[in-house]
Amino acid sequence: MLTAEKTHLLLTRADGRSESPAHHGIALSAAALADLREAGMVRVEDAPVASARLWVVAGGTAGDPVLDGLLPGVDALSGKKVSAVVAKGRPAALKPVAAHLVETGELEEHKAFLTTRRVPVTTSVKDGLTSHLTAVVLDEADPTAEDVLLLGILQHLNLARRLLPGAHERYDRREFTRRIEALTRSDLLVQAVRAAVAGRGGAIAATAAGVTSD
Repeated sequence: MLTAEKTHLLLTRADGRSESPAHHGIALSAAALADLREAGMVRVEDAPVASARLWVVAGGTAGDPVLDGLLPGVDALSGKKVSAVVAKGRPAALKPVAAHLVETGELEEHKAFLTTRRVPVTTSVKDGLTSHLTAVVLDEADPTAEDVLLLGILQHLNLARRLLPGAHERYDRREFTRRIEALTRSDLLVQAVRAAVAGRGGAIAATAAGVTSD
């Protein structure tokens, strides 16, 4: 299962609603970029997050229905700053990710009036992910690159304490945060998620205060 698919299931509640509606697309964008990088389709510059750029390095298809669904929009992102791409929720991964999860039986569609909600069939994947990530935070499992990204996403979407209760019950808030930061702070995509969330929060606050800029 792709990291983007795991991210979607991790951020989806039993009723099909998102754990973080405002930032769900940001999280999926970072996860999709990780998948595309793993597939050898894109390269993320090894540079500070403020300047690192995304480059498309392979054409054709990836051989995966989700990644192939993303590719038409990926070429236009080549050369753009990673932080800007993630902040805009690009590539837009929700539609192909949700469609494939329905196809594989992880989600089922519930139609009501003019809306369709895709609801997890079981919580087994989400429970497995949260259990494993808890073990990583507790130093009971070695972290993979995927674990680092998922933990960083949860931390910067302010979901880690709620979704990983087994870890935060052992550590106080400061130590819990410190442990996740130590694992994730050097990951560029995690840094991009953090910047995107902070930027969106600032924009919302400015709008609420009636502040505008040219």
